[in-house]
Amino acid sequence: MSIFLLDDYHDTTKPLYNTLLTKVNNGVFGHPTEFVTPPLTKAAYLIKVNAYRDANNEYEAGGSDFKADYELAKGQMTNELDIVKAYVEGLPTFSVILGNLSGFNVNKQGISSGLVPETPVLRTLTRNGSGTITFYYNAVDGADYYGTYLVEGDVMPAGCVYTSGILSIAKGLTAGIMHNGTKQRTKIYHNLVINQQYTIFAYAGNPVGVSILSEGVTFTASNK
Repeated sequence: MSIFLLDDYHDTTKPLYNTLLTKVNNGVFGHPTEFVTPPLTKAAYLIKVNAYRDANNEYEAGGSDFKADYELAKGQMTNELDIVKAYVEGLPTFSVILGNLSGFNVNKQGISSGLVPETPVLRTLTRNGSGTITFYYNAVDGADYYGTYLVEGDVMPAGCVYTSGILSIAKGLTAGIMHNGTKQRTKIYHNLVINQQYTIFAYAGNPVGVSILSEGVTFTASNK
């Protein structure tokens, strides 16, 4: 999984390096539910961070006499980052969202060939009048296509089972269900019944697999 987190902190500017140290502290050690067993404690991590920053301050103030101490402290700090990075990448639940949450930079190149996409999130819903509704979803890293199911009512009808982009409908079910499986993130549904309540669900997919179905967004069709 190492291709999905960047290790550009090995060769970057001091401001960006310092920013990453803070981001990883807030990310990995600030989310104990997602990162349950990091390879070192927050206290141990901060000892390395403070040692690096102290050595950097002495180097900048005192010049070349302190260069060796600075390089040693940075090497130890970078080694700790490598260890934490390997831990994050090795989590069985590793994903783009988890990578971002950890504070590291995610390498978005090649995600479509390696990971199942995350679930898309609705960005806007626009009523176009005469029973026409337009939905626009945020982009999902690695997604090749986006699908939506529009159902009557405020929940997915009983008897419908979603699996990997396919909605299985129980025999005899009469609830209205519409599907849009185009590649575009913009989905348009026409001829909806005015004043009828509907709920839309979404998913994203690529050659590796299909995301879980999103939470439903409920609205009422109108002619305005």
